[in-house]
Amino acid sequence: MKSAPPILVVDDDPSARQYISLTLREGGYENRSADNGISALLAMESELPSLIISDLQMPSMDGIDLLRHTKQRWPEIPFIMLTVTQEVRTVVEAMRIGASNYILKPASPAAILSAVGKALSDQKPSAVRNDSLSEIVGVSRPILEVRQLIALAARCDVNVLVTGKTGTGKELVARAIHRCSRLASGPLVTHNCAATPPDLFESQFFGHKRGAFTGADQDHTGLFERAHGGVLFLDEIESLSLSHQAKLLRVLDDGEVRPVGSAGVRQLRVRVVAATNREPAAMIADGSLREDIYYRLRGFEIHLPLLSERPEDITLLAKHFLKGSNGTLSPESVEKLARYSWPGNVRQLRNVILSALAIAGGEGIAVHHIVLDPRMVACGDDAACGQASSHGITLRELERETVMYALKEHAGNISSTARSLGINRSTLRRKVAQFGIKDQG
Repeated sequence: MKSAPPILVVDDDPSARQYISLTLREGGYENRSADNGISALLAMESELPSLIISDLQMPSMDGIDLLRHTKQRWPEIPFIMLTVTQEVRTVVEAMRIGASNYILKPASPAAILSAVGKALSDQKPSAVRNDSLSEIVGVSRPILEVRQLIALAARCDVNVLVTGKTGTGKELVARAIHRCSRLASGPLVTHNCAATPPDLFESQFFGHKRGAFTGADQDHTGLFERAHGGVLFLDEIESLSLSHQAKLLRVLDDGEVRPVGSAGVRQLRVRVVAATNREPAAMIADGSLREDIYYRLRGFEIHLPLLSERPEDITLLAKHFLKGSNGTLSPESVEKLARYSWPGNVRQLRNVILSALAIAGGEGIAVHHIVLDPRMVACGDDAACGQASSHGITLRELERETVMYALKEHAGNISSTARSLGINRSTLRRKVAQFGIKDQG
């Protein structure tokens, strides 16, 4: 047998999969199979193949979409397309995206093995795996489109506007854009605009000189200067007043900031990624968002789907949140998660999984460890859902366990723990005192 890495065969026709797999085995190639594009992407999350052989026409996700998403994330993997048509447009599209070759069905064993041998011999080794989008977890069509948009946005230097409801992962998108872009070696500075005191806006954003105002006993570097040569992520941009939006617009236009109390300006190179959980058109209509700053920020716009719009990602996300622990999900708990509507989106799912892990003692998560609001069950009757007290667990105890586990996960760091829980630092400190939680660092 040749010491070739496994080849992934993707075809919704069981007899076709078996035929190609047998041909590869007889040719000395190890292989595994998937019955559709989504299953193939899931398989690649756990183990990357040396080569993909995929049918063109498949339900849910066809071969062209699978090729597109594979090349966007793992461009080094060669890809052979199987097709029953020799339509020039289809073949050209596949080759343009990055297919190594295409084979007409039905193909002889010799044709298959010849194409495989050529694709593997032409493969160029890659020293670095493309993991820049590893935090954007999912295989659903909406999230794969988001990944593709992130990759496209990262290729240019324009500002980006990320829209989506609370908990959909807007900060993760900003991090991914930063890591994928040519500014990856520069800083990533994050700021929630809702936490900006109105009278300290200019100081926070542009900095100030010592003595500029009462209490300014030393120079302060503003957000823009800290982000020089990198990316500045501004969450809840709609929280800024119209006058502050006008001042921000001026900086976005000319790239210059003047620290409070300074006579001179500083020229900076900063890429801004802004985020909002409201519809921009509605904010412009009600006067809470300036139209000019909207168009200045949305050089590239990425909209994040609700978790309820990507149900096939729920189990994958839940398992992702369990990485690094001994936690496992029972089949019943997986079903319970799938039946919930997730009004708090991915952030809520993460907190529910961490809570369940804490209640389960860090190991196997059973259905009764998962506490959900029974009013938010997506469909059917589920007597187990939402019964927080049916197993002797009160909501107060659950909240205490959640806070304790999150603090432990973040080594007692108040800022990062509060951010992971979706609350501010003062609220977290109040809860720590309320629950009598000792140092978790």
